[in-house]
Amino acid sequence: MIAKHGSYYEWTKRKEFQVGDSLMFEYDGNVNDVTQVSSRLEYQFCNSLSPKAFYNTGHDVVTLTEPVDDVLEINSDLEFKSCDTISPVALHNAGQDLIRLTKPGIRYFITSKIGHCEAGLKLRVVVRPLSKSVPKKMQLSPFDRFIKWLRDSFTPHPHH
Repeated sequence: MIAKHGSYYEWTKRKEFQVGDSLMFEYDGNVNDVTQVSSRLEYQFCNSLSPKAFYNTGHDVVTLTEPVDDVLEINSDLEFKSCDTISPVALHNAGQDLIRLTKPGIRYFITSKIGHCEAGLKLRVVVRPLSKSVPKKMQLSPFDRFIKWLRDSFTPHPHH
């Protein structure tokens, strides 16, 4: 199926693409081109300054070679509940992103893939402040805790 410009967005909203699927773009190569960007934000803001790929033949076939899910960090509980992807504070799309939880507070993460957030693919993280005092239990090494457990568990107790 070849999507016309006006209906392209509506057509893609109803589609689920898989790795290995191919998309065919047919257009006038003298007037237009196709630019593949790396993220939803680059797409949303038409930022093609560092394209992932560029096509201009007018008869291009693009095969999807990697998953298209990403994780958006959003600001508020309202955005989290409504799966609002409009103004994310961060985008994580490398597939194995490390997110450091350095400040206390609530962090919200959702997927941008249509329908997946609404189906529950989202995460709310509560980051608690560091405790000023370390519990006594945590001051012992794992080995010392094991020895203490052995001693407490297998020491005979006098019967009354």
